[in-house]
Amino acid sequence: MTGRKEAGKILLRSVPVPNCLICGRPGRRLYDNLADRSFQAPGRWGFLLCENPDCGLAWLDPQPIPEDLSAAYTGYYTHAQPAPGPSWLRHLLETVQRAYLARRFGYPPGPAGRWGGLGCAVLGALAHLHPSGPDELDAAAMYLPAPREPARLLDVGCGSGVHLARMQQLGWSVEGVEVDPQAVATARARGVPVRLGTLEEQQYPDASFDAVFSAHVLEHVHDPAGLLRECARVLKPSGRLVLLTPNLESHGHRRFGPAWLNLDPPRHLYLFSPRTLRRLAERAGLKIRVLRSTARTAWVYGALSRAIQKRGRAEMRELSRPAALLEGLLYQLQLRWRLRSDPMCGDELLLVAQPSSGEGEVL
Repeated sequence: MTGRKEAGKILLRSVPVPNCLICGRPGRRLYDNLADRSFQAPGRWGFLLCENPDCGLAWLDPQPIPEDLSAAYTGYYTHAQPAPGPSWLRHLLETVQRAYLARRFGYPPGPAGRWGGLGCAVLGALAHLHPSGPDELDAAAMYLPAPREPARLLDVGCGSGVHLARMQQLGWSVEGVEVDPQAVATARARGVPVRLGTLEEQQYPDASFDAVFSAHVLEHVHDPAGLLRECARVLKPSGRLVLLTPNLESHGHRRFGPAWLNLDPPRHLYLFSPRTLRRLAERAGLKIRVLRSTARTAWVYGALSRAIQKRGRAEMRELSRPAALLEGLLYQLQLRWRLRSDPMCGDELLLVAQPSSGEGEVL
């Protein structure tokens, strides 16, 4: 274990991680001497890439010890995500979104229902004009079809509960798990039931949930294989796990290299390719139903990666700059075009899986 000082400041204690989590082979140096580019975590960090050509996992080396990792999240954006404020534009967008979700997943059409079936069809079609494409809209329902009967949904790493509140409105019985006390307090204040701690610490009974959702959490944990096993355990045999995580083999990583936002040292401990994510999920007792990349929120990755490339830092407030918004939009549209010929080049991986003993249709 190391504990260094930099400019009189104690750094996070860390340990070397020389070998691959999946195949056990050593890693070769991919990046070195990286600082936190988005928040205020101290220290310098590197990434290793498994030397096994049939594997391809990348991981942070050294890694902060679990007891110190919370210090890397000071000021993190999930602490208090505000609920969207009311406006005529947001109302219009939500009306279009509900019409789309009614056609795509069978949810109630909401305000769009006033215009009947044809009105819903027209409004739902407008949703495809979103720069992120259908994935942004599918993610609004966590890629889950409307439940036919009362159903339980667990969000692992739910942040301040904004997305769970929407799923609650769509008819799910929701619950969240979150390690950040500030985010838990915010979620509870908006009426979303959230437990504090890791998924393992909750000790849910087997087969407790009809669906488990986890967005951009797997890359943050020291034991991603254990997290997937626990997700599989708490799912009903016919349940669905929906998981989102950065894509190491994305166009964004190829384009921006060490400036790619999704490296995010020292918070991102493991970065997966489609191959490594499949292998890890199958070892956890999951049957893969969908594994592909998306262009969802790629404008954020493009704009902030470009800022890191130019200035070495990229805080979220960068996205309020018109020039950054334009750069992000152009990157988003370019990536959507590339996905037509290279379906695995998106910055984000989408995994939909179920327990190996389960049956069901592909979403």
